[in-house]
Amino acid sequence: MPRNPFSWEIRVRREVLDDEMIRLRQIPYALWQDVVTTPISKLVTARDDKVYRLRVTAAYTMDGTEDIRVTMSLARTTLLRRGLIRQTFIITRENTIRV
Repeated sequence: MPRNPFSWEIRVRREVLDDEMIRLRQIPYALWQDVVTTPISKLVTARDDKVYRLRVTAAYTMDGTEDIRVTMSLARTTLLRRGLIRQTFIITRENTIRV
């Protein structure tokens, strides 16, 4: 049975995001304060042998706390904003994660 190319691509991208999300959630709050001013960007190769651009940004939440919302986006390097997927979480000053 042939696989659906669209769902296969989404699954591969989701795997990359999930793997990176595990790593990012281990970073302490103090380091995220630096990412607020300097986003992180890197190229990753997924198991489909395609190169994706992973971009991580951080911004203080607007609810009056010092919590930081971390947003990770993933897109193919050859496509402009097409196929972009995102995932976010919030880290508190006490290093607890909220989804």
